[in-house]
Amino acid sequence: MGLKELLAEIGKQVHEECISKSCSGDGCRVYLTDAPRNRVIINLECEFEQRKINTKRCDYVLFYEDTLQNSLVLVLIELKSGTFKTPTVTDQLQGAADFVTEMFGKLPKAANAVLSTLEITCVPVLFHGKGIDRFQLRELERAKIRFLSQNSAIKRSKCGQAKNLASVLRG
Repeated sequence: MGLKELLAEIGKQVHEECISKSCSGDGCRVYLTDAPRNRVIINLECEFEQRKINTKRCDYVLFYEDTLQNSLVLVLIELKSGTFKTPTVTDQLQGAADFVTEMFGKLPKAANAVLSTLEITCVPVLFHGKGIDRFQLRELERAKIRFLSQNSAIKRSKCGQAKNLASVLRG
């Protein structure tokens, strides 16, 4: 089993109707231009509704293979077209990271064997519409999302900006 099969296996862990082709919604557009093609996008709102889970979660999680690094990257995506509070965004991203950790634990042995050989990178991202006030920005810059043994800073980009996802993944 390789990375492509691992991505397919990850896709099988969720309800089929919750696999998405895009990451837009709530007045916030995320462009997948120049984003890796071999990917799985899960609409977490849909998945949590299907599983009747009432905890906080972000809007989407995108998994893709980084062929140059031979690694698996998961991008936690929160969309906010209006104002927001940083602790809420942090809780939503953390809820999704915890969900993915739990999901990895339920993968078949062959998939877990592949996972254990890979470097896994978590990239939490906030796509926002309006400017961010100084207080929220400072809180956002200090916030970290825990995934496996990593603490990742929250990246951010503007809704509707061309190649907004690709620019976050490169930067």
